[in-house]
Amino acid sequence: MQVIIREWPSRSASIMTEAGQVIWTFSSVFAARQACSDWHNLVDCEPVFVTEDPIGAPDPLASAA
Repeated sequence: MQVIIREWPSRSASIMTEAGQVIWTFSSVFAARQACSDWHNLVDCEPVFVTEDPIGAPDPLASAA
């Protein structure tokens, strides 16, 4: 599974699918990274690939609309 960690201007961060569906929001990127790591350790049959989308990066979902 491919997920994206998106950091928001408030410094909170969401784990999102490639299609833009928010899976969960955390208080920081660190917490989101930790959750992805924990998730990866739980799902042996399907690897979790994480991409980070920092503040100020162009919105990859805007071009899909």
